[in-house]
Amino acid sequence: MLSKRGMFYMLLAGALVGGMWYSTRLLPSLTKGVQTMRKGCGPKAPESFDAFLPRYQSDRMFANARTTDPLEKVLNGAEGPATTMVPRTEYRSQELLGDIVKKHGMAVRREAGKAEVDAGPLTYRFRLQGGCWELWQAES
Repeated sequence: MLSKRGMFYMLLAGALVGGMWYSTRLLPSLTKGVQTMRKGCGPKAPESFDAFLPRYQSDRMFANARTTDPLEKVLNGAEGPATTMVPRTEYRSQELLGDIVKKHGMAVRREAGKAEVDAGPLTYRFRLQGGCWELWQAES
């Protein structure tokens, strides 16, 4: 039988090997989805917001890849605005923007490299980063 120290070293070795597998196998496959979602846009060929928004509203994988991690969330309360940072694990399965727009309608305001979408009780703020649009802030 292994001593406690031997078991500890075995667990440590397993964690190191598992961590190496995670960093060399799993992480590249996770980021691959984000990279493929950025094809067709870049600094030399900026993306049109008119082409971006319909896809963002209807394609969950695309929307998750084009939302900053963490997402800045601003809650306007009686005591003033409170800002929190929301990790992707918490927002990735939320209702699609397209479904919210169907319920509440939508108003869009644009400036150079920025866009705001008002949909019911929320305002979604997008920015053009490296030629690709992304959601960076949601305010209620």
